[in-house]
Amino acid sequence: MQKKQSYLLAAIVLIILFVFVLPELTPRSFDKLILLYARKDDVAADISEAREQLEPVKYIFKLDIYLELFSKIVGAFSLLGILYQFKRDKSINEAEFVLDINNNFITNEKIMAIYKRLEESKNENQQTNPFTQDDIVDLANYLSFFEPFYGLITQKVVDFSSVDQLAYRFFLATNNRFVQEMLLCREGKEIAWKDLYKLHYRWKQYRSHKNHFEVWQKEHDLSNCPKYQSIILDKHA
Repeated sequence: MQKKQSYLLAAIVLIILFVFVLPELTPRSFDKLILLYARKDDVAADISEAREQLEPVKYIFKLDIYLELFSKIVGAFSLLGILYQFKRDKSINEAEFVLDINNNFITNEKIMAIYKRLEESKNENQQTNPFTQDDIVDLANYLSFFEPFYGLITQKVVDFSSVDQLAYRFFLATNNRFVQEMLLCREGKEIAWKDLYKLHYRWKQYRSHKNHFEVWQKEHDLSNCPKYQSIILDKHA
């Protein structure tokens, strides 16, 4: 990601140089620019047709022209500096956001209790259901913890690269067959988790296709739910 940003900034610098600065440094363009400066001050009112008479004028206005070109270059780099600072501030804000999310997660006793049971279920290959009906509310709270991520991602408030450190906790729950049976894939209730379905799809795509990272418990992938495809493809859902 950082390399792409560096290449983008370099491309912007080159575009600015080639479009705004270099054309004005060619001999022909430079002469025209000097003539414009001369006319601006009524110095070349009667010498515009003679190129030889323009030579003494060049030295009068050369410094002014170079200073203006220099100001353009400085302005371009100032703009790049502003863009870099904006990107840096965005990265800092994303890091603080993820840190706050993580702190809220580990300090919530009920969510941590669900997390431990999910770990136990994973370790025994999801052989027995570790949850009871009394755990449904806490399970729903665990899932709802991740639900806002979809809106934040689609609105480009945060990137997957920023929240990906939380991926394990997310797939640990969404790819658990007992969580699916009790909540996510329960008939008639799937649409209530539409944002979680779409987040699951996009997060899995991000890890699998772009970075070749692991997606845990794929043998019980949420995509096996009957309504999965219809929900992720429904733009109005």
